[in-house]
Parts: sequence; C-alpha cells; structure tokens
Amino acid sequence: MNSESCFGPPLRGREEGLIHGMEDELSIVVDEATRHELPVAVHAHGTDGIAAAVRAGVTTIEHCTWMAEGGEFDLREDLAAQIKAQGIYVCTATSPNWRGFAQRVGEERAEHLFSSMRWMAELGVPMIAGTDAGVTRATFDKLVNSLEFYEYLGLTNAKILDMATTDAAQALGVTDTGRLAEGKRADIIAVDGDPLSDLDALRSIRLIVAGGEPVRQ
Repeated sequence: MNSESCFGPPLRGREEGLIHGMEDELSIVVDEATRHELPVAVHAHGTDGIAAAVRAGVTTIEHCTWMAEGGEFDLREDLAAQIKAQGIYVCTATSPNWRGFAQRVGEERAEHLFSSMRWMAELGVPMIAGTDAGVTRATFDKLVNSLEFYEYLGLTNAKILDMATTDAAQALGVTDTGRLAEGKRADIIAVDGDPLSDLDALRSIRLIVAGGEPVRQ
C-alpha cells in the first residue's frame, strides 16, 4: 500500500510524506520482483500515490481512485496515458455491494464517486476485474456483482469477460490459462445462457473444469 485508505479522512500531507519516504523502497521492490519474474500490485487511492506507482513501474494498481485533498478528484490525463504506455493494469477492486453503497450515499453522490472509474474506462486505461472482498459487506462469492459494475460504467459484456479472464491472466503473468487455446490449461466454466447478452448467466454455472478435469457438475 503506497497511499491512504478510503476509510479514513483525507491525509494529503501524511500521504505525501509516506510516498516520498517509500518511493525508493517501492522501486527496489519492483526491481527485485522483476528479477524474480514476479508481479507487483500497489494499493493507491490518491493521485500522488498513483504517480509514484507508475514511476516505479508496478504491474497493477488496485483501486486507482485519483483522490485529492478534500475528497475530490485529481484526474490527470498525462498520468493515465503513462499507465497505458507502460502496460500497467488497473483493478478498481469494486465491492460486490456497490449497489448498496450507492443506495447509502445517494445516487448523485455515488455517480460522482464512480466517475473517475468511468473516466479511465473511456480513456482506454487497461483494466481487469476484481473485488474488494474481505472488507465490510464485500464477500468472496459475488464476483458477478462486481462485473456488473463495469457494465454500469458502459463497457461491453465481451470486454468485461476479457477483463475477468484473458486480461487478468496477462496482468498477473499467468501464461497457461485465461483463454481457450491449444496448449493452455483448459480452465472452463459452462453456464445456462449467454453472458455476452446478460452477465446474470454467470450465476447459473452448470460445469467447472480446472486443468481439463471436471470439478463440479
């Protein structure tokens, strides 16, 4: 984690000190991870933290909320362009309970808070699907809920499915799965319905195949 959590008050001064104090260490982590062919994920809500992660050359940025002092956003197209150019993936780690969150804060406020994620999607920033499972109201068995958030942002179902499979595998350096092709591991699910038309079909799983072996029918 190289910038503040969204659960506390704005800490711009403390965040800047943390970033300046840890940026060298973050670069060392990335260098060592690269030497061992390991990815580096960085948790960053603040724009300063995002910039530090990009300078260090991390693999993925979790949340990537673009927060600034006072709870507003500091959206920087130049920095988004760097993320794209360096092939860094963003996982917004959206809670499966995002609809409940929107109800609690109100639709207008929620739309404002979600706007930075829509902005990244519109700019074509590389994004992968994920959840914030483990925090309050975010469980580990509701991935489809989080996928539907990207649909809310305006992404196509085909792109969302790529984000959850091919793109996610590529982002993490997992080369033997993520797509159907000769020589890959044959990790497959079969569902009732067509998720290209309706993501809800992913909730009706009929078959799970892992490494070519059925594990649930």
